[in-house]
Amino acid sequence: MTACGYTPAEIDEMTLHDVRGLLSYWRDYPPAHEILKLVYRIEPKAKPAIARSGGDPSGIGTLIAQFPDGFVKAREGG
Repeated sequence: MTACGYTPAEIDEMTLHDVRGLLSYWRDYPPAHEILKLVYRIEPKAKPAIARSGGDPSGIGTLIAQFPDGFVKAREGG
């Protein structure tokens, strides 16, 4: 799902007319999260590089590397 609430299927079904209408609307009423990101200079956090090795056939090392603090965060907006 996008930050604006559209699912990938809904985006795929949009016509050029739909997209132009949405962009026109955003010109007058931009998404609040985009404005706040610019105002507070918020940058996305870089994901840690995941090294693959032949000594980890189960892939558990990759999974552990994705959650270094041991906590799985809930997805926002969903």
